[in-house]
Amino acid sequence: MGRRYYCDYCDVSFPDSKEGRRKHNDGLVHQRMKDAHFKQFADSRTRLAQELQKTPCRRFLQGIPCMFGDDCRFSHLWPYEVEQLRYSAQMEEMASVKLPSQLLKNEQPIEDFVKRIETLVKEKEVEATKSNSQAWSQFETTENSRMHNRSSSRLSPTSLAF
Repeated sequence: MGRRYYCDYCDVSFPDSKEGRRKHNDGLVHQRMKDAHFKQFADSRTRLAQELQKTPCRRFLQGIPCMFGDDCRFSHLWPYEVEQLRYSAQMEEMASVKLPSQLLKNEQPIEDFVKRIETLVKEKEVEATKSNSQAWSQFETTENSRMHNRSSSRLSPTSLAF
């Protein structure tokens, strides 16, 4: 059996051939499924613009189920839902706009940032070597005094007496 092509949008598989893929991708079902997939990721401003271009569906407003559903060319939103969408679009717009203080803020170039990090690393290395040398010198001093104490205690008169 040959290779099969799987369409994520339509959840179907079929024999993989150039003609088969072209025929499937040009099909109405695939187009609708792809549009439905990308519609779920649309931002509020885009959805509001699309809904405002449509006229209200009379059947939907009368409470009669529309046989076209999401594929209807008319709007299936109640007026309060349009207002909620408008409010959501305004909030997204406000969140995306930079305040003047944010625009005036000078961001440092990456080179300055790298130099600053390098100097901090060098300072830490210098501090580490200083602390290591101080610890080593304290160790040597302690060790020398201990050795001196041992040698002097061996020669003390009390140690010679039996």
